[in-house]
Amino acid sequence: MQQHLHNAPLVDKINYSNLIDIVNYLVTTMKSSLPNTLFMLMQSYRVTTRDAINANDLGLNAMHVRCLHIIAATPQCTANDIVTQTQRDKAQIARLIKELLALNLINKCASEHDKRCFIVSFTASGTALFNKLLSAERQVNEQMCKNLNSTQINDFLNTAQTMIKNMQ
Repeated sequence: MQQHLHNAPLVDKINYSNLIDIVNYLVTTMKSSLPNTLFMLMQSYRVTTRDAINANDLGLNAMHVRCLHIIAATPQCTANDIVTQTQRDKAQIARLIKELLALNLINKCASEHDKRCFIVSFTASGTALFNKLLSAERQVNEQMCKNLNSTQINDFLNTAQTMIKNMQ
């Protein structure tokens, strides 16, 4: 071991400019892999969920699914509730609601409090599709979290929430 330490002058031969290049490369790689990883995770989640509910056959996209979640979670849901929660423009939400109406997934009726405002709610087929969606999401979540312990999942959720807050 003494003899090995005697050869320590090899440390003096390290080219520190190359070391800095390597560190910079690693930092850049880590930063660029974060967007790619997030994109791949979201894409995989979306595709798997869409396949499970035959979204392509119904002509549904991610915003339709998001609207269904908002309608389910919001009592007396209005188009304005959806606009507020999605941060999308009113025209886009109006088109989405029109498409969901055409697919017979939702109903709309005038509000008792304000006749200018419409309440959107699920039809029977909308409720059935939403229940199928929830089931598919549970299965996707189980698949996605397979081989992860609760600490890893909670750490990921906390990190993701912090990143979301940083972006707002």
